[in-house]
Amino acid sequence: MSVVVTLVAFVLLCLKSSVLFAQTDGECEGESCASKKPTVVWLRPPELGIEGSGVSITSGPIYDVMAYLSTHLHNYEHQFEAYPVKRAWSLVQHQQSAQKVYCFYGAAYQEERAEWGYYSQPTSINLPLLIVARKALQPSLKNELDTAQSQPTQGYFESISLRALLQQNLRTVLYNDVNNVYADTVEQWATKNNVVRLNGLGKDLGMHTIALLESGRIDFGYVGHRELSALPEEELDALNVYQISELSQQLRGTKRLLCSKSELGQAVTSDLDSALTHITSTPMKSQTLRDINFVADGYPLFLKPLFDERWKQYLSN
Repeated sequence: MSVVVTLVAFVLLCLKSSVLFAQTDGECEGESCASKKPTVVWLRPPELGIEGSGVSITSGPIYDVMAYLSTHLHNYEHQFEAYPVKRAWSLVQHQQSAQKVYCFYGAAYQEERAEWGYYSQPTSINLPLLIVARKALQPSLKNELDTAQSQPTQGYFESISLRALLQQNLRTVLYNDVNNVYADTVEQWATKNNVVRLNGLGKDLGMHTIALLESGRIDFGYVGHRELSALPEEELDALNVYQISELSQQLRGTKRLLCSKSELGQAVTSDLDSALTHITSTPMKSQTLRDINFVADGYPLFLKPLFDERWKQYLSN
């Protein structure tokens, strides 16, 4: 594993210098626009691990992924900015020009969003999604059978069903304007009794979910590995961690780029798709993208073989 860490560190050092050279300060005017490259503004919500000044993102694991991808888009200048989710969606929908396009990185595919934006192909893959709870959750017999059949994830985390939990009226949280595979799955069995709906308000949503658990407002919630890895050991030991049976087996692509529905937005997503084809067909570049995605999601090292195997399987499909 130390070889992986060293390789990723070297790649990221090279990235920082190339991205700093490529970044721009904004719009152009008059004749200068004829020679100036258009700008892609990569958007993320405020989250654990990103650093910067004001709205600008200048470092962090997810920045490293965006920066690596941006170095393969040579026809554009690149900026990286963080906004609350609702504001980010508004920028993608309503702010566009011939020389600047806003693109949200890490979007899950939603058909309704395709009406106002262009999606790229996925840039990463999934591992089983996790939920955490303060009190132990009781899986059903069916869940135990699911766990026994859940190769190759057996033995990492106990499997439990969202449907079973929600039908017991155990409470989870969904955040307004945040649409992802967890929210889509919960909505199938959501009622006013088992779902608390909140605005994200610019918080890291995983850490906000942990705070809701600690206050007793919810019984369980979706939290990523990145947030779990940031917790002090005593806090982590106080949580029960499960993988969601409905979201553990299917292998899917994740982290799309969603750009404004403009000529420039279409060009950027098309160019990124071409870049991804080149990256994934070049072993060293594919390995780099795989490894920095693994780091960005905060996965523990014992999941690296599983992530690598799933990456290989996804690319072979």
